[in-house]
Amino acid sequence: MACRVALRAALEWRKGATGGSGVRTLTTSSTSSTAQQVGSESAAKPARGGGVLPWALAVAGMIPFAALTPIGAEALGGVEELKQVPGLECVLARSSELQRTYAATIVSFLGAVHWGTALAQPPVGGSPARFVSLRYLWGVSPSLLAWGSLALPEVWCYSGMIGSLLSCYAVDRAAVKRNLLPNWYLPIRTSATTVATLSLGCSLYLAWSKMSQRAKAARGRTGSDS
Repeated sequence: MACRVALRAALEWRKGATGGSGVRTLTTSSTSSTAQQVGSESAAKPARGGGVLPWALAVAGMIPFAALTPIGAEALGGVEELKQVPGLECVLARSSELQRTYAATIVSFLGAVHWGTALAQPPVGGSPARFVSLRYLWGVSPSLLAWGSLALPEVWCYSGMIGSLLSCYAVDRAAVKRNLLPNWYLPIRTSATTVATLSLGCSLYLAWSKMSQRAKAARGRTGSDS
């Protein structure tokens, strides 16, 4: 009798030990599965920031826009320490032309961003071919807009560059919303576009004022001759 009781107790203890091990195994498995799921979700999420380098390059890219405005060029020309810099006098003398040319290169670069991302991101989920084609078409459009604007008179060239920059910004904003470009790209674009358009707007205003003064002076000479 005692042997039977002892045997039954041993079997119950073994059963309990196995059950506890099963619970522990199940708990460990569940924890491991949850950790793997969280890890995969974290890996799937894109990085929230592009780092310091994109911002540093963007800020450096804003400097020529502001420095080549008539006000900026005049201020730089008045700094005695900079007068000894080789070639600076020539640059400042052609500040208007160089600012417009620089704007054209930046507009072309903004279009190339879409060309590059279209190459790097193949169609996903059965994206229509027409949508992919639009990305390639837009990728080359800004460079054509900028090139055409350079052929226009000064005032209209500035207007064309400002319009091109704003168009690029609108497309970039839409691309970010469609997850075609990273979220951190939009704040950089907002800051850079603001500085660029304000700088070109300043040059446009001064160029328009000079053109109006010349036209007024020409009308005055015509009136006096008659």
